[in-house]
Amino acid sequence: MSFTRTAPRLAPCHHLTRSLHVGASTLAAQRTLLLKRIYAPFEGLKKGSPEYEKLAISGRVWEDYFQPGNSERYRYDRMQKMFEPVLEEIEGLNSSIKLPERRTIVESLVAEYAQQSVKIENNTLRLGDSIILNDHLVSTFLKQRDLGSMPALELSNTGLPNLQFLLPEANPSQLAELRNHIIACHWVASKAMLSLNTPKGIDENEVKSLSALIVKDTDSEGIYSAGWGKRIKPGDYRQTPISVKSNPLRIFPYHDEVPALMNRFFEWKNSKEGALHPLILACQATAYFVYVHPFPDGNGRVSRLVFQDALMRRGYLPVALRGVGRDEYLRMIVEAQDGDPSRFVKEVLSSQLEALRALRSRGSGKGN
Repeated sequence: MSFTRTAPRLAPCHHLTRSLHVGASTLAAQRTLLLKRIYAPFEGLKKGSPEYEKLAISGRVWEDYFQPGNSERYRYDRMQKMFEPVLEEIEGLNSSIKLPERRTIVESLVAEYAQQSVKIENNTLRLGDSIILNDHLVSTFLKQRDLGSMPALELSNTGLPNLQFLLPEANPSQLAELRNHIIACHWVASKAMLSLNTPKGIDENEVKSLSALIVKDTDSEGIYSAGWGKRIKPGDYRQTPISVKSNPLRIFPYHDEVPALMNRFFEWKNSKEGALHPLILACQATAYFVYVHPFPDGNGRVSRLVFQDALMRRGYLPVALRGVGRDEYLRMIVEAQDGDPSRFVKEVLSSQLEALRALRSRGSGKGN
């Protein structure tokens, strides 16, 4: 593979938009030039020809340019060395948690990390609201189902209870979004507890089903049937190109590339088991997933389900990044995609360590 087209120092145009005050026409011209650089392998190919179509659906062009799975290029290997003392303390504390206690702890944390995940997407419901919804779901809807043996597709097709009576003043779409995420988090936790220390986490089809589940009964459902392009159902990959208004030089793969890219994302994630510490790998997988941006909506929420699965399946606690708001979280992800994951990794490791220390203190207190 030739690396002559790879982005020097990782997406330099992102930094360009932050350092220069340029007009919309200039940015549009810069975006066009950048796209030509990235997709140079298409030069000389006739659009619609077998060669063109084969290259388009392969996803190799975008992937070869950005190389989102390259741990050395994106400095995750460096993070592992940098935070080695922290990782060692985490391992020492984590090894003392027994399986029955771990199950209880994981279940007790669902309300918090589910609420934070939707809060990052501008959901205004509070942690207290999440606890109310979670407690009701655990004692009713979830109590009636064995999530550990329930396929994700079956769960996504199941009618969900209307919980508006619990929070009558809440926005119905936001309430449904939080309800959905709580249920999805419990499903991921149940599956992870049944497959502790196994190399393979939730798979591509399960992620599609979870994507459909998290938008059920929300305003996001309309995104799948509205707008231009092919109409698709929730859980299907997007069928249109996308861009970010705040940073038009952030280049996501074209929709034709997404299926192949996602297939290789899961191959990559499974192949990296053992090559990186699970906590570091979970961070890279999150930034990688969101960079592909496979779904019309819900990519951030789904990426955090993949993240939590990667942690819990390897015996770590689900992470709630306390005190981290939407803007800070998104900045950390963008920085990671630009080759500096230090803030993201530090926040994840600090949260894991804080939770483990708190559990140790609680356990010591019970023994006094």
